[in-house]
Amino acid sequence: MASDLWWRGFDALLLDALSPRSRVLDVGCGDGGLVERLAAHGLDAVGVDPNAPAHPRLIRAQVEDASSIGRFDAVCSVMALHHSDLERVLATIALLLRPSGRLFVSEFSWEGYDERAAAWVAAHGGSTTVEDWQAEHGDLHTGAVVQAALGEAFDTLSLTERPYLARMVGEPTLECEEQRLMEEGALPAFAWWYCGVAKT
Repeated sequence: MASDLWWRGFDALLLDALSPRSRVLDVGCGDGGLVERLAAHGLDAVGVDPNAPAHPRLIRAQVEDASSIGRFDAVCSVMALHHSDLERVLATIALLLRPSGRLFVSEFSWEGYDERAAAWVAAHGGSTTVEDWQAEHGDLHTGAVVQAALGEAFDTLSLTERPYLARMVGEPTLECEEQRLMEEGALPAFAWWYCGVAKT
């Protein structure tokens, strides 16, 4: 069964922003859970991922190699761009979007994980030290790099800081606490949601 751990809430952002029957592409769709959720609520949703399972709505490919899939009213991506060939992927997304189509991204700036975050994770059953985190993520694009690439290819409509650690420890119900601590400066705010439109 597909888990909604990483896209829970992000689906509501898309559903609120898009008209019924809008055509949406999920880049790096994983198991296709978000695609199914969007389709169940009336959107014409398709996913692309090189490791996608066999499914009528999913395409097993890199998005930059799937140019025959048509154009879309919106493209979304959840925790995938930091793994990608950013220049190629974002250029492909811009081509796949219809005029005034929007890109929605849920990402993180992993470089923001610090001792405050590690202490909070440890207090909630995790054990990810700053050193372990950096070793695990050091070969990925930083959030700063991803945001800069988005700024090159798209005009930003919104950029919103989001909780991350609560989901990391498998306790999304702690997001309100995490959000409060972020606002107080007691925890780093390093996850974010982005919305933009392709530059004309």
